[in-house]
Amino acid sequence: MVRWLSFRLRNGQSIGPERLREAWTWACQSPRSGVRREQLGEDHWVYALYGPELISCPRTAEQRMRGFLLEAGYIFTMGSLGRREAA
Repeated sequence: MVRWLSFRLRNGQSIGPERLREAWTWACQSPRSGVRREQLGEDHWVYALYGPELISCPRTAEQRMRGFLLEAGYIFTMGSLGRREAA
């Protein structure tokens, strides 16, 4: 599994693992996906999104996740760590 995306939510916001896993599975179009919440410091959390080494369209998966988070009312910062499609 490859770590494709990570994001942080604004303080006071959180998302449950089941809801996040469902959204990421839909976004990356793969049942072989996983999510983790990792602690950074005392009060900061990073959500990490994992998937297979090859995702058919990583940019679309990222756009879908951004759209999901925005529509759900989350305020977030996101960085991509996985491999990217050739330009």
